[in-house]
Amino acid sequence: MDATSTGPEWLTVSEVAQHFRVSTRTVTRWALSGQLRMRRVGPTGRLIRIHSSELNSEQNLPASA
Repeated sequence: MDATSTGPEWLTVSEVAQHFRVSTRTVTRWALSGQLRMRRVGPTGRLIRIHSSELNSEQNLPASA
């Protein structure tokens, strides 16, 4: 019954950055510009989580500089 047994549905900015081999700042920029499906979490909404389905949508992302 553990929801995490199939893997996390929402990933941290750091996890996504490691996957795409870019900086966390780049992932944050992509998320804030709407290029990645994201959700704000935490009591103040400062933390960002990226949906795991975005890991397969590399064609929508700009090349990192």
